[in-house]
Amino acid sequence: MSLPIQLNKTGSMLPQRSPRLWFLTGNTRASNSLTRLRWSTIGRRNYQSLETWIPQVKAKCTTQHDQPTSTQLRLLGVTLDSPFTQALSTPQAVVPPNWHLIYFPDYVTEAQLSSDGYDAMYAPPSPFDHRVWAGGQLEWSANNSLRVGQSATLTTECENVEVKESARLSQLVLVNLKRTVANETGWALTERRTLAYMVPPTNRAQSSKPSTRRTSSRQADFSETVHPTEIMLFRYSALTFNSHRIHYDQPYATQVEGHPGILVHGPLTCTLLLHLVAKQLASTKSQQEYLQNGFPFHRFTYRALSPLVVNQPFTLGGKWSSTSQKTCELWVTNHQGGLAMAGTLELY
Repeated sequence: MSLPIQLNKTGSMLPQRSPRLWFLTGNTRASNSLTRLRWSTIGRRNYQSLETWIPQVKAKCTTQHDQPTSTQLRLLGVTLDSPFTQALSTPQAVVPPNWHLIYFPDYVTEAQLSSDGYDAMYAPPSPFDHRVWAGGQLEWSANNSLRVGQSATLTTECENVEVKESARLSQLVLVNLKRTVANETGWALTERRTLAYMVPPTNRAQSSKPSTRRTSSRQADFSETVHPTEIMLFRYSALTFNSHRIHYDQPYATQVEGHPGILVHGPLTCTLLLHLVAKQLASTKSQQEYLQNGFPFHRFTYRALSPLVVNQPFTLGGKWSSTSQKTCELWVTNHQGGLAMAGTLELY
C-alpha cells in the first residue's frame, strides 16, 4: 500500500509534529515529494541513509556500448528452444523482443557486487539487501529495430525511487530505471524496470512463495507450458551476465533469502511471454520476414506477481482483444494455477 504524500509550499520537508517520519521519494511527478513512514518500522538511521542515497542514485547516468552478434542470439535461441534460432544467423537479423538483455553487460568486478551477487550500482543502502524484479515496460520503435552488427548504445538512468509499505514485507524500496537503446539510426527501444529491495525477513516463512491466491479465469487463445530446469536458468544467467544468486545458488536462495527454491528470472519470464506471441505471429508469416523487417511490437507493460521456481512447470497464456489483434493480454500461471506475471502487449 502506498502511503500518503504531503508537501509544504516550497516542496521541502514538513516539520515533525509526531513520532512519525517524512521521507523523500524522488517521484518524477513531484520530485521533492515526501512519503510518511512510521518510526517504528523504518527507524531514524535507515531514514537518514536513504535520504542521503536517493539524490545520489537519481543523479547517476551510465552509458554502455555494444555490437549485437548472431552468436549470442543463437545461444539464447537454443536456450529457449526457439524456432527462430537458425534464421538468427542471417546478416543484420533483427534482435527479437527483449533479447537485447544479452547485450550491454555491466562491467563490474566481483568486489563491486552486492552480497546477493547482483550489481550494486542502483541498490539502496542496508538493510534493504534483498532484491526481486517487480515489473516494467518495454517500448519499441516502429521502423528502427535493433539489428545484428549495428553499433548500439544503452543509456541507463534512475527515473524515481518510491518507498512503500507492505503488510507482509514491511518497507519496500522501489527503484525505477529507464534504459534507452539507440543504434546508428537513432532510438530503437526503451526498457523500464522496477526493482524491489526489501529488508531480509526475520522469519523465512515471510519470504516469497508461489501464489495460489490470484488466479486467471481467462481462456487463452494460445498457450505453452515451460519446464524450467537448472540448466535453462544457468544458461540464461550466463548469457545475460547475471550473477544474482537466487537463480543458481540453492543454499543461498532457500536458507538465506527463504525462497522455496532457485527462482526463475523475472526478465526470462517476460522474454518467454513475448516469444510466445512472436511464435504465434510467425505461424501466419515466415520467420524470415520478421527477422528481416522487425516484429510489430509497440509496447508491453507487465507486473511480476509471484515467484516461479526451478523444476516446477508454468504455463504461458495469451488472449487477443475481442475487437482486433492489436492488443493481447499475456499472463503466466504457476504449477498450482496462481498468477506469476501479467501484462498487456500493444501492436503497431
